[in-house]
Amino acid sequence: MARTKQHVDAIVRIDEFDSSVTLEDMITVKEVVWSIEQAEAEVSRLNELNESKGCRYFWQTTRLIANDAPS
Repeated sequence: MARTKQHVDAIVRIDEFDSSVTLEDMITVKEVVWSIEQAEAEVSRLNELNESKGCRYFWQTTRLIANDAPS
C-alpha cells in the first residue's frame, strides 16, 4: 500500500502593515517545500529581502495528503 500522507513544510507570510484587516486576510501560505532545510533557507531569504515591508515569514511542518487517501 502506498503512503498517502507525507510531511512537507509550508512557508507562511504574515502581513503586519494593515491592522484594519482580519487575521485571515493577514496570513498567506506562500508555498510548500519538501524539506525543513529548504523552508529555513527560504524563510531567511524572504525575511531579509522584505524586512522593511511590514511582513514576516515563518515555516510550519504540515502533512500533504494524497487525493485517494481515505477520509
